[in-house]
Formats: sequence, C-alpha cells, structure tokens
Amino acid sequence: MIEAERTRIGHIESGRGWWGEYSDTIGPAARDLAELESRSTVLRTHEPMLIPGMLQTEEYARAVLATTEADTHRASRYAQFRLARQRVPAGGSPLMYHAVIHETALHTRVGGPAVMRSQLLRLIEVSRMPHVTVQVFPFEAGNYAAHTQSFVIYGAPAPELDTVYLEHPTQSLFLRDGKQLDEYAKMFERLSELALPPVDPESAPESHESRDSLSLVEHVMYTL
Repeated sequence: MIEAERTRIGHIESGRGWWGEYSDTIGPAARDLAELESRSTVLRTHEPMLIPGMLQTEEYARAVLATTEADTHRASRYAQFRLARQRVPAGGSPLMYHAVIHETALHTRVGGPAVMRSQLLRLIEVSRMPHVTVQVFPFEAGNYAAHTQSFVIYGAPAPELDTVYLEHPTQSLFLRDGKQLDEYAKMFERLSELALPPVDPESAPESHESRDSLSLVEHVMYTL
C-alpha cells in the first residue's frame, strides 16, 4: 500500500488538483511538488541563498523568477504558481513549517531595497505565527558542511511517506530512501542547533537578553 502511494505521488496525472491549471507552463516535477506539499503535515526547509518560496512576497518571487525566465508571460505564470503553493498563512489546519535561512539570503538584494524591505517585513510577520518557526544561520556560526545546500523535508501523516526534495537546474530529485531521509533529518537538526534561536511570538523584541533570529532580520531590514 505504501509503495503504491509513493508511485502515485511520483506520477501525477496532468490536471489533477489545483496545480492542473498551470499545466500549460509548469512542468511535471513542479506539479509533483505541489501534490507533495498538499499531502504534507510538516515541512522543514533549509535555504542558503534566498528566502524560501513559501515565505516570498509576490514582488520578491517575480524578481527571482525574472533572473531565470526571459519570457515575461511564463515568469508571471511561475510567480502565480509559487504564490498559490503558499499554505503557511492559511487557516484551518495549517502546515507546521520550520525554516533555517542563512544570513546570506537576508543581505542578497533581490529586486532592490524596497522589495527586500517588504520581504523581510513579511518574514517577520509570518514568523510570529504559532505554527511557523524561522531561524537564521548567522555568518559567525562559521562553516557547516550542509549550510551551502538547499533542501526540503516533507513530513507525511505516515513517516514511511516522508520525502526529501532537492532542486537542481536540470533535474529536481525526490528522495524517499530511509537512510537518506535520516541523513537529511540529522543535517537539518544540526543546522537548527547552530542557527540563532527562533522568533518567539509571545515575547516582545526588547525583552530578549541575547540576539535571536528576529533581531538579526530587523537589523538587516533597518539598514536597507
């Protein structure tokens, strides 16, 4: 049964689910990703260079996609698709979301200062949600073997269906082998240990005794 479910996730019929609306532009791998996200209950992501897609503003997403897609219509469709995937701020039973973002992503001025200021403000707002954990991996934490690699761990209702997603320019990978899942889970745990403490939605910034992820995001935002 589990193997059959894995096969079904890996081979999605065009047009199934809301993502079918974008089949004119979005390839099978991206639609597979949307299907995977729709079934996940927990998402852990590490991003070394950019703000994760789930947390991007529309202007930031469009600026990112403009660097990889010359066709303005296709870039617009990709941006719409990315925004449609954002389940984090949704009501009902929201996705439990944990992101570790390298400080580099905060300083990379995607779209210019105004776009970045809006994006960092959005990051602060979303990080205050109780089902969202955002941590920043600061420059002073030094080097860690996994900190240059972007990856996402999708947690399913049944642990046997967990998936690691690796995005590459030519071919994205979906890893479901138990040993590989364990390795990426350990890498994420280590990244989280080395990163600054997450934003605490219950406390005011001025009450913090030491620097945390929120204070670093705010500092970068005020320098734009």
